[in-house]
Amino acid sequence: MADNDFSFDDILTKISDAYKDAETKVGQCNVLVIGKTGVGKSTLINAVFRDRLAETGVGRPVTQGIRQYTKQDCPITVYDTPGLELNAEQIHRVKLEVAELIEDKIILAAQEHIHVVWYCINHEANRIEEIEEEWIKDIDIKEVPVILILTQAISIDEEDRSDFLISLEKRNLPVSYIVPVLSEPKRVGRYTVETYGLKRLVEATFQLLPEVARKAFVKEQIASLNLKSDEAFKYVAGYVASSAMIGASPIPFSDAFLLVPIQTTMLAHITVVFGLPFDKAFIGAILSASIGAGGMAAAGRFIVTNLIKLIPGAGTVVGGAIAASTAATLTLALGLSYIELLKRYMKAQINGETISLPNLTRMFAELYKDYIQTGRTTPEDNDSPPREIDID
Repeated sequence: MADNDFSFDDILTKISDAYKDAETKVGQCNVLVIGKTGVGKSTLINAVFRDRLAETGVGRPVTQGIRQYTKQDCPITVYDTPGLELNAEQIHRVKLEVAELIEDKIILAAQEHIHVVWYCINHEANRIEEIEEEWIKDIDIKEVPVILILTQAISIDEEDRSDFLISLEKRNLPVSYIVPVLSEPKRVGRYTVETYGLKRLVEATFQLLPEVARKAFVKEQIASLNLKSDEAFKYVAGYVASSAMIGASPIPFSDAFLLVPIQTTMLAHITVVFGLPFDKAFIGAILSASIGAGGMAAAGRFIVTNLIKLIPGAGTVVGGAIAASTAATLTLALGLSYIELLKRYMKAQINGETISLPNLTRMFAELYKDYIQTGRTTPEDNDSPPREIDID
């Protein structure tokens, strides 16, 4: 092996190191959830976040009326108002505690702030209390964005707007969004109403979050795989540009190994965005599908050599431009293939299904080949595809 080649183990080590570094830079997201007993806050929290933060139903008491839910190595903290009943004395006490929590956090570093409030009311109750309206207005004074969530919305679906929802919209409450959700399937007679609204809630929340909280939120939420895909694609765009710069420099085509650090870091960032742990066997199998036992540099040289044969008149004058386009193509195909694979992998996990490692490897090889051959420049099957990358 040449001095400037990377062995397979070298590449895995580089990805592992890049993964650890990326993990330290995801930031922190803090969500305050308010709502009375039985509104379905714990079900909502567990449906949105990967680590099922409220699974046990017991959080660490922060005040008499507020509990904190978090888990080790999870960059999400949920503050909840459990057991909240709509009596004036309790509401007044908890309102003061919430106001104090927000004020105490705002003087700290940005990652300690309360970044968004989810105010939950039961859609099927078909009413919002005056005291709840007053509370929402008080939160607005604190300048923390509020999403009004209509939980347990069994009687409508994503295409409908109930009379209750319309009446709330007419009240012009100081909220950023009103989102009806059904956090878990509900049996109604002989029929089952499927979950809905979680994707919209997650994407609305993301729009309201400050930069310091966005990466953490995207990483831990599982309600919108397209949100993960879009954020991962932003990393791919940056690394494609870096690859093109390397390709455009006056180096021999055989020096494709220079792309390895860029591509390994890209894969690490995508893995973190999807909230998956670093698994050496998984990553190793995926790399094997695209580069074989000879290492990433060998694959790069092979593809570069064959792509050049397809370009009429390729010579020393246009060599740099060809190298830039080729480097970008390789990096883009690798990134897009990996994003699409992780979307399929996570969707299977969420549905309680398992995809074997050999099948994952086969899927990736097919995706990689397809992206190389078709020249497509965006992830497939996105509801709202991101901008295309120009690799010319």
